Amino acid sequence: MPVIGTAGHVDHGKSTLIEALTGRDPDRLAEEKERGLTIDLGFAWTDLGGIEVSFVDVPGHERFIKNMLAGIEAVDVALLVVAVDEGWMPQTEEHLAVLDLLGVSLGVVALTKTDRVDEDLLELATLEVAERIAGTALESAKLIPVSAISGAGLDELRIELRSLAERADQQRRPGDPAMWVDRSFSIDGAGTVVTGTLLGGSLTVGESVSVWPANRSVRIRGLHSHEETHQSVEPGRRTAANLVGITRDEIGRGSLLTNLPWPTSSAFSVRLRAARYADAVGERGAYHLHMGSGSWPVELRPLSAAPAGPDDGTSVGGREMAVLLRSDTPLPVRVGERFILRETGRQSVVAGGRIVDPAAPHRATQASLAFKQLEKILEVDCDEAATMLLDVRGVASVAALAGWTAGGQPGSGLRSGDLVISNARAQELVDAAVTTVTAFHEEHPLREGMPIASLASGLGLDIDVTRLVLATDQRIRDDGSSVAIASFNAGLTDRQEADLAGAIKLLDDAGFNVPKLTELGLDRELLHIALREERLVRVSDDFVFLPAQLADIRARVGELSSPFGVGDFKDLIGVSRKYAVPLLEYFDAAGVTRRVGNDRVLR
Repeated sequence: MPVIGTAGHVDHGKSTLIEALTGRDPDRLAEEKERGLTIDLGFAWTDLGGIEVSFVDVPGHERFIKNMLAGIEAVDVALLVVAVDEGWMPQTEEHLAVLDLLGVSLGVVALTKTDRVDEDLLELATLEVAERIAGTALESAKLIPVSAISGAGLDELRIELRSLAERADQQRRPGDPAMWVDRSFSIDGAGTVVTGTLLGGSLTVGESVSVWPANRSVRIRGLHSHEETHQSVEPGRRTAANLVGITRDEIGRGSLLTNLPWPTSSAFSVRLRAARYADAVGERGAYHLHMGSGSWPVELRPLSAAPAGPDDGTSVGGREMAVLLRSDTPLPVRVGERFILRETGRQSVVAGGRIVDPAAPHRATQASLAFKQLEKILEVDCDEAATMLLDVRGVASVAALAGWTAGGQPGSGLRSGDLVISNARAQELVDAAVTTVTAFHEEHPLREGMPIASLASGLGLDIDVTRLVLATDQRIRDDGSSVAIASFNAGLTDRQEADLAGAIKLLDDAGFNVPKLTELGLDRELLHIALREERLVRVSDDFVFLPAQLADIRARVGELSSPFGVGDFKDLIGVSRKYAVPLLEYFDAAGVTRRVGNDRVLR
């Protein structure tokens, strides 16, 4: 069901025109009726020759531009209203700029209050409006003179709106259901109800949906559209959803209802286009981002990836530029999402644009490099967009890529569970692994390989992903608990074998009164290999023994009666205390003896 949104200056007859077209007054607030002024969003609906349409009536007064922006984002067809007795006005220009910046190209211009002017003034007003809309998204829109009072032109307007609504239906693309909330209230006996325009896919009673920013799952108890109860609601309809599991205070205008959570980001790069009346959009302004039905303060940083603005290169008037937007609130953004930028100081819409990189680096220099790689992302389908984002990220979750691209799946890369690694990043990781393991071999030439846990930690990956990456390259082998360069073979040189044999002879000749480790002439790597191959056994920091020596001592300990002291042990094997204590501690750890006070007992 298409949504038709009004636009135009205050008191130009938008609400009156909708009432004439639908038979329903879109102004719902008592204050609006008293003042004859639309303050907040109004809604109505009707049937246009077999096509049911929704109308969103937005306020035209400059003080309520934020409310206007909360309702205009979801429109399919624009109904720009210009009163011919007043002509083009400031809010007409601003509302047209919003439609133009949001890319709303389906529309019609209603020249209202024709009953108040003569033919000459009507002709002049028509020429002025045609000139004003030239060069905008609505430059091809029909201009139809109407009078809500006399009914003149209303039939022609209905025919044109029906034609545009039919085209909008044909152009609608399926996707994930999403509804930006514009109203939230409670009903006795029912609970929390929210309203909005459903986009993308359908919603069904009984299903669970996610709510942002509450970050929780809620259940749909009931659905209503155009005062009728529905079991399911299709995209494009004005929808009221009765939710279970959330209070009215936890969800309101600017909240997002989806079937799956969207990834959020506090930094995103965008292609920004200034409103045609905006002289400059510089980084020093105080800006609010308007997206969906919400608005949030953002900080603007120009990027060097796009043509610079006039003079200082930090501003743009009526042209596009690449910009990094940063928000204190992480926002649910997607590639291609449209938005409006409003400067609070001027109290005016100054620009609009589309999201290019939904999770850009916070530093402008890095964001600029990423932007250059993604300049074509708005021209491709969701799968190719996911592939482009993966190539920029290097490593990403499959769920995040799908969220950023409205369901896109990368067409390449290595997958491990929800993690996917781009082919280029995988090659970088393998090259880094080869460099790291090669350095490890140079530092530890006698070790069979580098512990895979150490390599994974150095690469910033878990072990399973490390193995997945290493399997793509034959230069490195996975030996289980360790990895090594494929051509590497650990082994002792003849000189090292001679050094180790000399140390073993010194130990053997010394009996149980072995020399200190520092006196054996073994370097760290040679000692490591001798211990690993169990040619030597470390008893303490100072002493190593031959396996045969320890076996002999262990056999002799068995001759002692329990309990026995250090002195008994010294006398048994003929050593001093400096050997006896570390040997007994070694046998305690090995489970041969157990210390009880100052004595030992045999296990």
